[in-house]
Amino acid sequence: MTLPHCPSDGSPHRPGRSWRTGVSLIAGALAWLPLLALWQIGYAQTFTAEEIGNYAAAVLAMEDMRIQTYSEISDLMTSEQLDVTRYDLRCLSANTLELPRAVRSQVRRLLITYCNDAQQIVEDTGLTVQMFNTITVTHRQDETLTEQIQLEISQRR
Repeated sequence: MTLPHCPSDGSPHRPGRSWRTGVSLIAGALAWLPLLALWQIGYAQTFTAEEIGNYAAAVLAMEDMRIQTYSEISDLMTSEQLDVTRYDLRCLSANTLELPRAVRSQVRRLLITYCNDAQQIVEDTGLTVQMFNTITVTHRQDETLTEQIQLEISQRR
């Protein structure tokens, strides 16, 4: 389940980089945009305070970019009378978006740029994409972890 790194600027593929996860742009109910690992199964796991802090930092760093990207994609799709909520806008789907030709390449470019930038943010905070995904999946099923993350986010704002 890998998506090759697709630079949005048309530059050639850089060896050694691949996109291993998806990003859900349709996450209206969430306060941030999680990187989703579709193949992971949520299970009880303990995370360190440092991992939770790094997760919160990544979530906060992605927020403005997520809102901007979603807004741009939504505007493009609305201009073609398309309902953005009906489309699978995750990194794993970037190469197979079934959109009208008029918006497909623009939406794909925005999505890939976001995905690459989100991956870099996660890595810059000291987490691996896999650890970020594990925390994302786990906190959806673990109320205590969710509260810890929310507290950390509120302290960092």
